[in-house]
Amino acid sequence: MPRLFIAVDLPETHKAQLAGLRTEALPCRWTRPAQYHLTLRFIGEVDDEQASMIEQALRAIEAEAFSLQGRGLGVFPSKRKPRVLFAALDPAPALMDLQAQTKQALRALSLEAEPKPFHPHITLARLRHAKAQTVRAFLDTYQSFTLSPFDVTRYYLYASTLRPEGALHERRAHFVLHNEQLRQ
Repeated sequence: MPRLFIAVDLPETHKAQLAGLRTEALPCRWTRPAQYHLTLRFIGEVDDEQASMIEQALRAIEAEAFSLQGRGLGVFPSKRKPRVLFAALDPAPALMDLQAQTKQALRALSLEAEPKPFHPHITLARLRHAKAQTVRAFLDTYQSFTLSPFDVTRYYLYASTLRPEGALHERRAHFVLHNEQLRQ
């Protein structure tokens, strides 16, 4: 059974910029740059019939292309108990609309929404053994970090396979966004 999620990819230049943040000074498990993405919705394991229905539902979405920009680094769940290091992305209205439409399309298939609110971000590392003060020092060092704006003209349905060396993400389908906004 495929384990699915819906995501926006980043340009290679932006992946390289994020990879430049990696340091041995922060004890963590860094995400491989090839895996950097913005998750719109994690779906989980579904059977092949459900996967086909999900793909059809996503093809019916009508959404505009948009630009995204990075706006700093942060941690989940908190600076006192950091577990995930991420690069935050501005919640552009068109991004929030696309995310809401994916949520609605999946709800129509009886796939309930995730319980946590959507916060656009790219996971950079898992902070299993990092001390809070070490993480705060890292965040202070990179407090002015930004990613230049980039255009989003498509999004993807991914299948994820869990492996000991990390998840393998494979594109299952792509969906093109309307480009009216970017032409102006």
